[in-house]
Amino acid sequence: MDSLPYILWLSLYLLRCYVGPCAGHSCIEEIPLVSFSCSAGNFSILPVDLPASIQSLDFSFNPLKYLYRKYFSLVPNLQELDLTRCSIMRIDDMAFQGLDNLHTLVLTGNPVSYWASQSFFGLQSLHRLVVVETSLTSLFDFPVGNLTSLRELNAGSNLLTSLRFPTSLLSLYTLDLHANQIADICESDLETLRSIKTINLTLILSRNRMEHIAPGAFRSITLHGLHIRGCFSTAEALRTGLKALSGLQVEKLEIGHYRNYGFKIHYQDGLLEGLCEVDAQELTINTIVKFPNGTKTLFDCMKNMTSLRLVNTNLNTFSPVSNASRLQYLVLKNCDLSYVPSWDLSNLLFLRELRITGCRDLAKFSMDLIGMYMLELLDLSRNQLRIDSCCSQIISGILVLKHLNLSYNMLIHINSVFLELPELCSLDLSHSRLLNVGKFPIFMRLGKLTVLDLSYTDCHFLIHCSFCGLYSLKQLSVSGNTFDSNILSAVFQNLTQLRSLDLSDCGLEDLPTGIFSGLELLQELKLSGNRLLELQPSVLTPLSALTHLDLSGNQFQSLPEETARALPLSLAKLDLSQNPFDCSCSQHDFVSWTNEQKEKVLTRSEHMVCKTPEHLQDFQLTDVLHLNCHVDLSILAGVLGTLLPAMTAFLLLYLCYSQNYLLLLRHWCCQHLYPKRITEDEYDAFVIYSSGDEEWVRRQLVPNLEEGKTRFRLCLHYRDFLPGVAITSNIINEGLLRSRKALVILSRNFMQSPWCSFEFDMAKSWQFLEGRVGIIVILLEQVTKVELRQVLGLHKYLRRNTYLEWGNGPLERTMFWVRLRKALDKGHSRRTSYPNIENNYGHQDDETQC
Repeated sequence: MDSLPYILWLSLYLLRCYVGPCAGHSCIEEIPLVSFSCSAGNFSILPVDLPASIQSLDFSFNPLKYLYRKYFSLVPNLQELDLTRCSIMRIDDMAFQGLDNLHTLVLTGNPVSYWASQSFFGLQSLHRLVVVETSLTSLFDFPVGNLTSLRELNAGSNLLTSLRFPTSLLSLYTLDLHANQIADICESDLETLRSIKTINLTLILSRNRMEHIAPGAFRSITLHGLHIRGCFSTAEALRTGLKALSGLQVEKLEIGHYRNYGFKIHYQDGLLEGLCEVDAQELTINTIVKFPNGTKTLFDCMKNMTSLRLVNTNLNTFSPVSNASRLQYLVLKNCDLSYVPSWDLSNLLFLRELRITGCRDLAKFSMDLIGMYMLELLDLSRNQLRIDSCCSQIISGILVLKHLNLSYNMLIHINSVFLELPELCSLDLSHSRLLNVGKFPIFMRLGKLTVLDLSYTDCHFLIHCSFCGLYSLKQLSVSGNTFDSNILSAVFQNLTQLRSLDLSDCGLEDLPTGIFSGLELLQELKLSGNRLLELQPSVLTPLSALTHLDLSGNQFQSLPEETARALPLSLAKLDLSQNPFDCSCSQHDFVSWTNEQKEKVLTRSEHMVCKTPEHLQDFQLTDVLHLNCHVDLSILAGVLGTLLPAMTAFLLLYLCYSQNYLLLLRHWCCQHLYPKRITEDEYDAFVIYSSGDEEWVRRQLVPNLEEGKTRFRLCLHYRDFLPGVAITSNIINEGLLRSRKALVILSRNFMQSPWCSFEFDMAKSWQFLEGRVGIIVILLEQVTKVELRQVLGLHKYLRRNTYLEWGNGPLERTMFWVRLRKALDKGHSRRTSYPNIENNYGHQDDETQC
């Protein structure tokens, strides 16, 4: 007979397989082979093809109706099972047998009319059971006697009328009976608790409409927590109920009402007098209104309390609290205070944490906070404070303050007194307008600070030493602020212990090399919401420990191959979403890379969409990989066969009609067709530079190369060009054709000069016709890729060729001259001396006459 339900279940299962598909299922595999969601899949039985390895199963909103014996035998490794609103009406004996590892079972919203005596047999590891809205009428008869490991039972919103529960539940940490129908509590209901001195249980009775509690019903009972919020509809009922708690020992007591209820409890003198007979450590008072001004009886029965929370009250004054002098934790949330009651708070000599938050009228201090020598945490967030001299009104005499939160206020004017917080560990000033931050080294003495939040504080950082002194800082957020471009390369370099840096929404257009130097321990970097076009590999080089990188919401069209290669091996999450990606065939490698990384490091890849070309706009980047970007070779050969002759003819005509290229071509012909007429090059190098950099050429380049034992002869505009001759002829005849090499002095002045661009183009043509490496580029100052693109071909040239950089230090400059002389000397027999340079103006080389 015991096997009949199981046979019936098997018959129903086979019938389902016969009339419809049962092998497949519509469950979502959230974690491969571990976590599945079958929610709202219209399953009347468990799918047969779920893997036995599954540990978490969301089977909510399916029409199961009946749970028979060994119902979940196909998934024996389950640890979490959610059966919310599955229309379950009957649970038979041993329905969960075999689930030895199950620790969480949710049965919310099932109208169970029959619980077998061994419904939960075999759940030896169950820690949490949720039976909210299951029409449960009695907790005493609930079959949970074998759940010896149960720590939390949530039976809220049922039909319970009695608080009686079996002794098997005494190992619980939380018994939640909210919103039932418990109106009367008598002494016998709590005999089980009275017989065993437990201090671990939190009993939640909120939203049970209490009509009567027998006096002394809670005498000699010890609880960790008792919640009776929303149990009494009037002030008198609450007064009577608190008196009935006489003799209770409880660590945390929560009383009051709910904010959205239609009726309120008005404060009256003596309302809380019942607490005098209750041994409570922490008290939370919710939504009690109409506190009269100057109320003194509020604290009459709080002599031994260490923690007080007043939430959602209209308290607008704070009376003397000599009776509550032992308070260590005070919270005033969503009250009507218009100023910080500094004088009254000074009586709390043992206060360690003070939180006054969400008070819409709180704008100032009554006086300085004094005498609070033990205060470690001060939270004044989400008020309307205007602090004109921060923080002399706060830190006067507070020498051990470790945590300060002034976020979401109106205005905070930082002054030098702010430096006197030697023990401060965390500081939150976010979403408050700040003055002086970024203009002075405000944080110089905060050597123990580990967390600093300055996000959206309307700061503009102007000095390199904005964060000097923060040697222990691990987490920094400056999102929503701006930086002077001149300080970005060095402003973070002293933050060597930093683990997290948030630079979101800072209007950044470019990241200079060295911005993250010294941040070898950085693990999380947020750069979202900026205007970045690219990310140089050199920027990423120092970030060897990086695990999270957020580049979302910028202007990236792709991620170059060299940047992708520079990403740290430690990177676990990369966010590139909400960028205007180019999905054309030229970006095929990038699109392929995103598909490879989709399951590895990329997050929110569904928000990576194409911006261009137009026909692919709003397509997901990962959906365009299949597009055929390859051209048929036969078609390509035909097209090239037609176009190449035409392009060659056009190029020859262009060169023939171009005087400058014709001169170069004639020189090449002279060298190759009439080699006997070629003379030795007169100059070692023709110098191509802007007049804006002439001082550097005169003071640095010429003395270092034309003087000393090993001398080079340079061709210079101001000295060696022939007067009265066209500039283009001088550049080609007197410069390029008489020189072995060309020195290009690259700077911002260079890129703004059209003649420099012309000379650079001529040098490249000369290099091509001569068939030798003849151009040496000197990078006089750092320039961005956007600036390089102003000169046609310059950016690509630097990517393919090595160049020299003019350094700042003496060692770098020494190495610069050694490398430059070596480059000039390569491939040439060295002359030890030259004729006097000043006497050679007007010299004409015979090779130009061929």
